[in-house]
Amino acid sequence: MRSTSHRFQGLRWLKEPSLLLLILLLAGCLLAACRPVVNFEEPDTPLYEGNYSEGPPELDGPIKVVTWNIAFAKEIEEAIQELQESEELQGADILLLQEMDDAGTEAIAKALNYNYVYYPASIHTRNEKNFGNAVLSKWPIADSEKIILPHQSPRNDQIRIAVRALVDLGDVQMPVYSVHTETFWLGQRRRGDQIQFLSEQIDPDYAYVLAGGDFNTLTPGSVTALEERLGQVGLERVSAVAGETVGLGGVGLKLDHLFARGMSIIETGVVEEAEASDHQPLWADLLLEEVG
Repeated sequence: MRSTSHRFQGLRWLKEPSLLLLILLLAGCLLAACRPVVNFEEPDTPLYEGNYSEGPPELDGPIKVVTWNIAFAKEIEEAIQELQESEELQGADILLLQEMDDAGTEAIAKALNYNYVYYPASIHTRNEKNFGNAVLSKWPIADSEKIILPHQSPRNDQIRIAVRALVDLGDVQMPVYSVHTETFWLGQRRRGDQIQFLSEQIDPDYAYVLAGGDFNTLTPGSVTALEERLGQVGLERVSAVAGETVGLGGVGLKLDHLFARGMSIIETGVVEEAEASDHQPLWADLLLEEVG
């Protein structure tokens, strides 16, 4: 098992965010529109879905999974190009995407031949577009739902969600979760509530489960807490040795993660050359373990 190199190699983690980091985050809020967003609080709508896969792949080797927060779905054409041309990303079996709109999700699905489900959490005030999560799969998606995480942002009342897609691998079905939790504005305890609630939605009866996305884990302690909570339902952080996914104020941050149940990790990494977002795409090659 190895990890690709990354641009923030050698930086030491801090127990708490640096003063510069907090200043930058606060400045970002002041520049952003802070009025309340329009939330979609119904659990099953709006739903956008499509089927563009040319046929399910043979399940005879590793599954390649990519999670990527493509900032406000702004650079979709560039993201498509990077998904096509990057050696680590091309041919991914499952994509977990965050900060997406419906048009950007469908564009990726059409260009790269995926089936997909997409649920917006809200209409964001920054661009007045849908803002939510998607699961794209080369295999059929048998069912899906929107999981509304507890608490709203104290800054603009925005809700956060996870999108669950039941991916049909042929002989077995696998729940797949694309997750986007709230930023540090919510506070440590309530952010913990979001992860606890998510863990309670993960069905114990499925041998294989995949969950990934942008968990906004700003400190090493928050990463540890995330591992502990999802570990309680049998999920392992399979991206643990991958690099940082965001650079801010000269500090490398591990905000994005991949978790799995019933799968062993072969290889994982972060594509540092990707430029379509302020997050770098995180990928992993996973092998389904035999279930006795």
